[in-house]
Amino acid sequence: MDRYAAMQYFCRVVEQGSLAAGARALNLSNSVVTKAIQSLEAWTDCRLLARTTRSMQLTEAGERFYSFCQRTLADTERTLTDVRSVSRGLTGRLVVAAPVSLTLSHLHEYLHAFQAQHPGIELEMRLNDRPVDLVREGIDVALRGQARLEDSSLVAMPLMDLARVVCAAPAYWERHDRPTTPADLSGHNCLQYLLGDDRDEWVFDGPDGRARVRVSGTFRADNSLLLIDAMRRGVGLGLVPSVMVKDALADGSLQAALDAYVAPPRRLFAVYPTRDHLMLKVHALVTFLKQQLPPLTPSVPSAAPP
Repeated sequence: MDRYAAMQYFCRVVEQGSLAAGARALNLSNSVVTKAIQSLEAWTDCRLLARTTRSMQLTEAGERFYSFCQRTLADTERTLTDVRSVSRGLTGRLVVAAPVSLTLSHLHEYLHAFQAQHPGIELEMRLNDRPVDLVREGIDVALRGQARLEDSSLVAMPLMDLARVVCAAPAYWERHDRPTTPADLSGHNCLQYLLGDDRDEWVFDGPDGRARVRVSGTFRADNSLLLIDAMRRGVGLGLVPSVMVKDALADGSLQAALDAYVAPPRRLFAVYPTRDHLMLKVHALVTFLKQQLPPLTPSVPSAAPP
């Protein structure tokens, strides 16, 4: 008998609680399902089900074999889906969690380009700057920019470095002396990103090594675009990803400071659950982004949280 079909029958019997109920769910006769289970017991040389006229119970060997069957059937279905996708082109829904500000200011162009390359993909974007539970929320892959991976059950693939710059509007610099060292920031209105691990203390590497300075200000937010808007209005200065303000720096609406000092960059990661067979849709998106985004700097740490 076909062992793959027999494993399917066995799992259905276990899930339904009895051989008769499993046979009804499969729309098969009791004798066909019984023969399937007997063939599995002959193959494994183990009694899988303890059966009486009124009840059925998994043996210890049956419990282990049931777990094996579940894994085998799930892996087979994933593999078949991937193989069929190769011949038909990538199709179906792809759920991506991503940071709000970085996506709206930069990543959206790459995501639209990916979908244009794979028109069969139904791209579902969930923008949120806070950590998400990928498995519970049904997310296929999350794009995250941070500094460490806390959940070891997740895989984090580095995609791009996120250099950061201190900058403010010309109107702010007209009212305040431009800082020449990190220590000068203590006298400035520093706009803080609430979700950053360095919101109260900024770190810089410069000519004299590493410097740390406590910062504070009159405006804080959990969204970088809102902070950048406040910076443009002359409210204060901020430490933000360069890629988000490159146009403003180019046209002069924001001006950088502390050119001799570098804030440790963040890194953008693709984070997804550990799987024996990574979905081709996820693999395709991660590969596309790695090819299109600027190359990584080897010295930047390569770990991130979801």
